[in-house]
Amino acid sequence: MPALLSIPDLDWRNGVLFSRAHDDCYTPALATPTTEERADAFAATRDFRATRRHLTAELGFGTGLSFLAAWADFRANAPADAQLDWVSVESAPLDPATIERALAPSTAPLLSDILSELLRALPPHIRGIHRRAFDGGRVRLTLLYGDVLELLPVTDFIADSWQLDGFTPDRNPEMWSAETFAQVVAHARVGTTIAGRFAPPPVLERLKSLGFAFPATNTPSAPASSPASNAGAAHPPLYGTLTRTPEKRAFRQLPRWFSMPHPATAADTLQPAAIPTAIVVGAGLAGASAARALAERGITVTVIDAGCAAGHASAAPRAVLAPYLASWQSPQTRVVAQAFMLARAVMERVGAPLNPCGLLHPVNSDDEWGYEQSIAEWGWPAELLRLISADEATSVAGTSLSNTTNPEGAIFVHDAATTRPAETVRALLTHPAITLHEHAPVARLRHTDDGWHVDTESGRTFDANIVVIATAGIPAAALPNMPEALASDALPSIPFNATRGQLSTLAFDDAFAGASAVPFTVVSANGFAMPPVDGALCAGATYERERLTTGPTPHDDAVNLGHIERLLPALATCTPNRRGAWAGIRTSVNDHCPVIGPVIADAQFRESFARLPHGPFAAAWPDAPLLPGLFVTLAHGSRGTSTVFLAAELIADMVCGTPRCIADDLLPAVLPQRFLVRELRVGTRE
Repeated sequence: MPALLSIPDLDWRNGVLFSRAHDDCYTPALATPTTEERADAFAATRDFRATRRHLTAELGFGTGLSFLAAWADFRANAPADAQLDWVSVESAPLDPATIERALAPSTAPLLSDILSELLRALPPHIRGIHRRAFDGGRVRLTLLYGDVLELLPVTDFIADSWQLDGFTPDRNPEMWSAETFAQVVAHARVGTTIAGRFAPPPVLERLKSLGFAFPATNTPSAPASSPASNAGAAHPPLYGTLTRTPEKRAFRQLPRWFSMPHPATAADTLQPAAIPTAIVVGAGLAGASAARALAERGITVTVIDAGCAAGHASAAPRAVLAPYLASWQSPQTRVVAQAFMLARAVMERVGAPLNPCGLLHPVNSDDEWGYEQSIAEWGWPAELLRLISADEATSVAGTSLSNTTNPEGAIFVHDAATTRPAETVRALLTHPAITLHEHAPVARLRHTDDGWHVDTESGRTFDANIVVIATAGIPAAALPNMPEALASDALPSIPFNATRGQLSTLAFDDAFAGASAVPFTVVSANGFAMPPVDGALCAGATYERERLTTGPTPHDDAVNLGHIERLLPALATCTPNRRGAWAGIRTSVNDHCPVIGPVIADAQFRESFARLPHGPFAAAWPDAPLLPGLFVTLAHGSRGTSTVFLAAELIADMVCGTPRCIADDLLPAVLPQRFLVRELRVGTRE
């Protein structure tokens, strides 16, 4: 069960923020007369003029002051096309108001603007990996909320520099333990630098034993005269370099059948030739989000679509952005929950339309205890996810969700929202590094020694190092003009399902007072009704696997009207006026997780891992045979409004070698070869 994050026990002493639990201050750089010297204690770990890509990892995000200082330095000194990744672990995050107050003494003009950006973007206090981007995507912050020894072993990255920026070792020994430092070394390379505000002898010796070398200036000093805080630590700042790596790294390796591709970008060069180019096939939400994530990493992207941008499923008039409210935790709920939080952040940043209206899921009040247990398993704070009474649900929705004989409360998801997919696609594709080619059906994909070549039916060829297929994996016969090379037939080991769904836009007459305004939130339970726009509700959605090519039908309008009458009883006696309807195809797979990542060479994979039925130790396994530079983002199903953004970020991480945005223990749930691994192990892909 994911536990709630710790709530820090705080104390303000003469305007300085302290932790009562550790009796130490959060901002030592602001608490001493040597502010400039202490604030710059980590400057030696970064030289943004020397590389295009820099990755810093940090133990203890705290107020974010170290990140802000590095971000300001990066803005001032890095080349225009440089990239900064910052990874930070925090077990007890501070809320934005506390951070703003704590950093008030440092809000010089250089920091005030980026501090405001950071505070607006900080993720909710939920365990796991959170990705946020700034400066047009050039600066990426990956926050690991939770215990360092739980998260670092399942987070893949190699840092150029490490910053030890937590409370002093005597006040917070867990952060300075041998186990924690083993994780630091596991995420480092020869040449990685390490810095801290103080270097007590036990810390130095522990780091030396792991391969770090330190100059003579890191020598023991007299004990600190003040017991109050790390601001008064008498030890000199720590600075060293890793000169050797351990024979065995202390992180959990993925099984070889789930091995990752080698990054296509180089981290140690300023040469433009080192930056790959990419082609994205498909200009719907999946393709547009993938193109945007790659473009923001400095990659030139060509987007090709057989029709127009935002076609097929992405042409839906409206869509719901929400987590999947299952009564148990599963890979699907974890993937969708993380994708939902990332999607909201990306959409807000790129200016996509977003109505943060929240979502109500009506529940039977007879099983209130069971629902509370399910919510507790999510580990989300109550301000984001909670069970509310029938009266409160009525107040939030603006109308009753039940009748007098069957009162119902609801699960309330505060941050759920609605969006308009086509406008979101256009916002994502608006980037100087993205070129869109519409009405360019793909005839063939070819790979040669110099990269990928995409031949269109018109005879034009596009060349790139990277290809991302984002065409939803629709079977070749389901839609006209679907080239077999891009259909599910090209990925024989993946059991795609195609489902037709219809949305209906219905306006109601004046018999219901306020019908043009309610519900105020999305109401969802085996169907949904969205808040009205111009007096019309959008309701849906139907699920059909037989009539894939059929357009909108009156029958499906009636089904959607039934959803409204069931979810919003006050509208049951009103006469609807049909404003319009939309029908489209969405694809999914049997385990309901999207298909994201590098494409395997199917026959070679079967041969290499034929002994998998005999167990994981039955052979000396090779790396998974991957088609170099070919990736897919497919089968997003009814949760695609959220999951396409996580897929885009994950593919960009794989291409560029940046920290992966989901934990390694969750990767097998989304990688394309998972079905073939199941088939080889137990004889079925189900």
